[in-house]
Amino acid sequence: MRNEGLEITSEKLRDMLSPHSEEDARLMQKGMMLYRQGMVSQLRMDEETVTATVQDVVPVRVTLELLFPEMNECSCPGHGLCRHQLAVFFTAYSRTDSVAEWIEDWRYPVREKRAATAWGMQRARDLIKANGALKQDYPAWIESFTENFGSIMRAKKNVNPYVVSELFGVYWRRIKADSPRGEEWSLLYQLSANVFSFAELARFSREVGHTDEMVNRYYRHLFTDLGNEASSIAARLGHRAKPLGFDPFLQKLREDTRVLLTDVPLLRYERTFIYMGIWTGLFKKKEWLEEELGKLEELIESGENGLPVVIAAAHLNFLLKEDALVLGHLSILKEKEASPFLLHWIDEMNAYEEWNRVGPYLDMIIQKLKGVLSSIQGYQGRSQIARSVVESALPYVEETGRSDVLERLLHQALPYTYYEYGSLLFERGDYAKWAELQSYMGYQYADLPSARLKVLEKEMPEAVMSILHQSAAKQIAAKNRPGYKQAVRMLKKLRTLYKKQKRLDEWNAFFEELLERTKRLRAFHEECQRSKLIDVQ
Repeated sequence: MRNEGLEITSEKLRDMLSPHSEEDARLMQKGMMLYRQGMVSQLRMDEETVTATVQDVVPVRVTLELLFPEMNECSCPGHGLCRHQLAVFFTAYSRTDSVAEWIEDWRYPVREKRAATAWGMQRARDLIKANGALKQDYPAWIESFTENFGSIMRAKKNVNPYVVSELFGVYWRRIKADSPRGEEWSLLYQLSANVFSFAELARFSREVGHTDEMVNRYYRHLFTDLGNEASSIAARLGHRAKPLGFDPFLQKLREDTRVLLTDVPLLRYERTFIYMGIWTGLFKKKEWLEEELGKLEELIESGENGLPVVIAAAHLNFLLKEDALVLGHLSILKEKEASPFLLHWIDEMNAYEEWNRVGPYLDMIIQKLKGVLSSIQGYQGRSQIARSVVESALPYVEETGRSDVLERLLHQALPYTYYEYGSLLFERGDYAKWAELQSYMGYQYADLPSARLKVLEKEMPEAVMSILHQSAAKQIAAKNRPGYKQAVRMLKKLRTLYKKQKRLDEWNAFFEELLERTKRLRAFHEECQRSKLIDVQ
């Protein structure tokens, strides 16, 4: 009888361990060795849990959480998935299925990748024999790209996602082998191949039924590489004199680049950035920008107002330095959608020291920042975004002295910018706000750095007293002896500060009222007596 929990663990282990990783392969081998040597004993299994002892150098106790393998436990000193957990899994799995077949299935993608590469290379050799030299003709280039892609990528009905990268590598080497002579023509050919291949690979993914998850896991990097290379080639071409005969090619390339925005599935951000990179680097003429912008605005008016088209129109306005129009386009997008492009444009303006343009872009991203952060899962991801925004803002702030912009940004990004914001406030001598920040973050007197507290005690003792009042109240509210002891230490410090300022009457009134409110907390009063707080009255 099959155990559904064990099946779930089986699938998750296939995902967690890659047969292409030497480290994972060694871990699998060690787990298999312990299993085959019979080192697993006292195994008990139900629908959700497997427990067992593994005899290694020293015996270890293992608990497998079948529904949530990431919560597995082992008494060995290792972290994460270890050989003992694998040995227990194999032992449990062997009760209903073949461990040898499981290992074979796990290793199979490696064999299939090698076979796919060999097959693809053979197809490429056949194409080399069949093809002649390419003409300097854009339709001929596209025809060649199409033939090569179809022969290598589409020749088989069923293409597993984990072989796509290998097959595409063969296809790409074949494409580069046909590159025409002359550096400018070669660069233009490669750029055309990048645009075609990006679009065709995305369409191919949908044709063969690969889900977004499959693409992300196995070959999303191909799209990223194509986009980065296209932007780099466009920039190199943009700085060179164009040979005679280039214009018809560039016209066709502009049209095919626009197709990335509308007729290509998946990868909204990647295809938008490849479009932006090509236009930034290569298509700089004002008349080209204005003509293309007119076509995009027609698309938007006709209802084609998805993120790629809207951002593309905004980018062309950015290149034309029509900043108000850029920000107008962004206002119709969701906060999370707009932020990567805002950062991109801010970085571009920083690079060219266009400080007079940066301010409105920073204002918009500051307005959107809370919404952006709330849309991202996990503290680490939110912190990373906050850091990226701060890094993009710093060159402008340092050049213009606009520390108010930085303060607004750090404040909007709390709590992910606590340290940066705290340092800014303290270095500026804004001690009242610094104290408010500690309260907002929930920090108590004992949590704060003593060096800063000493400065604060000298420059603004009222802020320290406020922190002490709040911290002591929290410790008393805990209603336990350690909390009372902490509270008493803080109250003694508080009394000292009141005394230094010759405000003992205020202290006496406060402390009497505190004792009245806490008269039923006998242990707290005992701590006050022990520390002589009460005796002093």
